[in-house]
Amino acid sequence: MPQVAYGNDKLYFEPMPDDLFIEAEPQDGGPEWDKQVFGQRLEAAGFDKIVSLGKVLIVVNDAFRPTPTGQVLSQLKSLYPALKADFMVARGNHPAPDAEDIKKIFAGYKRDDSSKLFSHDSRDYESMTEVGKSNGHPFFLNKKLFEYPAVITIGSVEPHYFAGFTGGRKSLVPGCADIETNRRNHAMAVEPTAQPLKIKGNPVAEDLDELLKIVGIKNLFSIQIVNGRNQKILDGFAGSITKAFEQAVAVANKVYAYKTDKPFDLVIAEMRSPLDRNLYQLQKAVENCASAVADGGTILAVSECPEGIGNDEFYQLAGKLGTEGKVLECLKTKNPPLGIHKLSRIIDLSKRIGVKALTSLEENILEHVFWQAADSIETEMNALRSKKDSLRILLVRDAGLLVAKLDF
Repeated sequence: MPQVAYGNDKLYFEPMPDDLFIEAEPQDGGPEWDKQVFGQRLEAAGFDKIVSLGKVLIVVNDAFRPTPTGQVLSQLKSLYPALKADFMVARGNHPAPDAEDIKKIFAGYKRDDSSKLFSHDSRDYESMTEVGKSNGHPFFLNKKLFEYPAVITIGSVEPHYFAGFTGGRKSLVPGCADIETNRRNHAMAVEPTAQPLKIKGNPVAEDLDELLKIVGIKNLFSIQIVNGRNQKILDGFAGSITKAFEQAVAVANKVYAYKTDKPFDLVIAEMRSPLDRNLYQLQKAVENCASAVADGGTILAVSECPEGIGNDEFYQLAGKLGTEGKVLECLKTKNPPLGIHKLSRIIDLSKRIGVKALTSLEENILEHVFWQAADSIETEMNALRSKKDSLRILLVRDAGLLVAKLDF
């Protein structure tokens, strides 16, 4: 009997004998991270020169990304014992990390007592400096990025539901950028071409690339990791932020894409840690897998969401606007507010398929942001079975990362 992760528990369901049932999961069963090869790549990219410049600033992801930061830092320290660094948590518009989050970020690595730890705040313009203009708008980055002889970014590359992929330039934008730059970038997510796995022709991704050209950090070195489940590192690349990102994307495409030539009546999107924390993150599962759902079918995102809503800007915006119609009207304004993309994308998907969530949240919370609450997996199967004798069912493991895509 198939089972689905739900916090610390498991949910079970049973397809009928005539159903077609398929499980998809990240293709991460290959060999472990080759640390020797990674060391050679660091050497070839001139990492020793970066270390020789003195104390550097290392930009790391927050706890909402499955980046194995501590493992990477431990390897860097073993290869380059002279490495001295302070750290910046690139959190974009996410909440500030608490003590438990910091433990998760640096798990497996002990920071030196002399190391300082900073956390970027996209709303604190006093902590930022203007680095240029983007389409006539000022673009700000954290001042700390320009106070060190070199900056190292450590990112992990996985599918992102509207930016194509995480990693690369996202350590800086939105990671260390101002909220208005981030808002303008996120506003492009309402475009239908802003999709997971897509970079070329994706307005969000292309805007990030243009912003990166403006950054102007003198010695910018990047480490991009591709990891599987449970932060198992599969591969790592080093050097310029653009090249390392492109190399990691090529690997991530093989790990995180499940392609099908025929859609499914029901797609069960299982969220796993750390993306199973809240409703804000749960949307990634829907966006990653909606393409594989047949018209009139259902996508069921499964996550306990123990931390509730999460970043609540989109939730407050839904309360302010109230109706689907007003959300869609708001899209047409000159400067649509941050969070509008999360609401409008769910509304748009709901015109084609049922968007359901099986969580610990109250039904009214889900309805507030235009989702539908589900009682159980069995209930959703039975509802669809009333329309046809047998179902095509896809269970997507780790749907916050794996993209299930209809591909002809």
